[in-house]
Amino acid sequence: MPDTLRKPEPSFLSPMYTGRSQTLSQALVPAGVSVRKGHELVNIYCPVVVSNAGLFNTYEHLLPENTRCLPGVKQQLGMVQPGLGMSVFICPQGTKEDLHLPSTNCYVYYDTDMDQAMERYVSMPREEAAKHIPLLFIAFPSAKDPTWEDRFPDRSSMIMLIPSAYEWFEEWQAEPKGKRGSDYETFKNSFVEASMSVVMKLFPQLEGKMESVTVGSPLTNQFYLAAPRGACYGADHDLGRLHPRMMASLRAQSPIPNLYLTGQDIFTCGLLGALQGALLCSSAILKRNLYSDLKDLGSRIQAQKKKN
Repeated sequence: MPDTLRKPEPSFLSPMYTGRSQTLSQALVPAGVSVRKGHELVNIYCPVVVSNAGLFNTYEHLLPENTRCLPGVKQQLGMVQPGLGMSVFICPQGTKEDLHLPSTNCYVYYDTDMDQAMERYVSMPREEAAKHIPLLFIAFPSAKDPTWEDRFPDRSSMIMLIPSAYEWFEEWQAEPKGKRGSDYETFKNSFVEASMSVVMKLFPQLEGKMESVTVGSPLTNQFYLAAPRGACYGADHDLGRLHPRMMASLRAQSPIPNLYLTGQDIFTCGLLGALQGALLCSSAILKRNLYSDLKDLGSRIQAQKKKN
């Protein structure tokens, strides 16, 4: 299944099943996927189905309706909730050397008890939220890319991630993108203004260098990434998500035989989380420990280098 599905319909890409689906105790087995091409439904048969569309999209939108109520599916969905996320994309003018940009990620915390801070944050009136942002993630992707300056001379890139509740933006969910009105834009930009003041304290050399600033709300994430409730990083990474019972329950093997999950929702968020999710999924399908295979491969490569 694709990494992102823009404005998906439940029938856009969904697993097909064999077995007596009317009996929930009967284990259903995927036989492939159904893809809607225009008005035509195309069936693609295969012995194994792998979904990288995320836990919520896979279980709540891509499964057939009579399969979503299976006990194993409902149990896994009941253990997690969508994460909170707003993205700010910034283009500073200048190279990483001119701007002294770090290649490391920055995490800014405003409280020592993050669970309490987040609970207080998401429960407060939305008009007050921007004044009480509990944490910020700041990174400069261009500073990590050795080819960036050849492709985009005298420009850099920066990203900020800000936690935000979907409920704060819910009143505009039915409005078309780009036509949500001035109240929406003002509210969305209040988070940018609050976070940018912090950025300027941490990186004063960026003052007056910002060429463009674009913010994506949870509605933006939902539109472009088909991220349920705007959760572009999938299931929330709270303590419940990282509990041993949860980690043992949410695995690459789904409750439905031959349907596997991969990506960040079965490990952790981000590039490395998605990579580890892929390794875990591949190991489950192949019934072998690919981590051991990679370790052995690394040893053979090192030994070969020493010979040469």
